Amino acid sequence: MLHKHREACRFPHGHTRRIEVVVAAETLDANDMVVDFKALKLALGSAIEKFDHRMALHADDPLRGAIESVYPDSVIVFDRDPTTEVIAEHLFREVALVLANGFQGVSPQGFEYEIPAGRLRLERLRVGETPNSWAEFSVS
Repeated sequence: MLHKHREACRFPHGHTRRIEVVVAAETLDANDMVVDFKALKLALGSAIEKFDHRMALHADDPLRGAIESVYPDSVIVFDRDPTTEVIAEHLFREVALVLANGFQGVSPQGFEYEIPAGRLRLERLRVGETPNSWAEFSVS
């Protein structure tokens, strides 16, 4: 909900967002890859999945208290309206931190994956709101 919006976006609504992450590395790894996409998906899963089936609200939204009282575990609060641009910036910063710190994890199939700390550079992150509109965030 965008409480400052003049039209329909101020009401509860949803989007099926698509998140694209572009990473780079100085060299390919031992498997001739920049990164195994499965490792990247595992590493970024918690940062991205917290948005699944959640209501994103501005901290000052007048309906925040009422919504949180009914759905306390289903609200993500931002200090700005949760536009696609704000979400893209938020996710960029979270993903950059994960990549800077590195990742070790195990897939549901039991395979171990690792992304060494600092090996990957996050070039940009794009959040699609519809098939024809998106916001992209990067830091030069």
